[in-house]
Amino acid sequence: MRRIVILSPHRPSRELLSRLLAEPDLSVVAMADADEALDSIAEDEPALVVVDARRPDEDHPLLLGLLKRRYPRQPLITLVPGRLRVFDGNEERVRDVRDGSAEGLHMLLGELQRATRDLLAQHLLRMLRPPIGEA
Repeated sequence: MRRIVILSPHRPSRELLSRLLAEPDLSVVAMADADEALDSIAEDEPALVVVDARRPDEDHPLLLGLLKRRYPRQPLITLVPGRLRVFDGNEERVRDVRDGSAEGLHMLLGELQRATRDLLAQHLLRMLRPPIGEA
């Protein structure tokens, strides 16, 4: 079963993101603690990691740096104020949603769902078609 790890220090955000990204045949695990998230990723590498960095937290920059260093190909979505940073394992794209209104939040969450579907589809393709020389 494919797995998504969500990291957010705020319980309402974890609950919202968990519900938003839940799908059949997909395990969504939400955590508040960066160390717990790193341990979980080390035990069983997920298809995707989502980090909610919309509110300041001293662990976010450290966690993101450690993730990129330890798991340089790990797909990652980082929610920052007004935008999504989407790393697919090769390159990073930024999707801007600057409006701070309720409509802007709705647009941001819609972009999150699209980016998640894209990254999960890429993960499935990598599992079904290993890179040349690794089959």
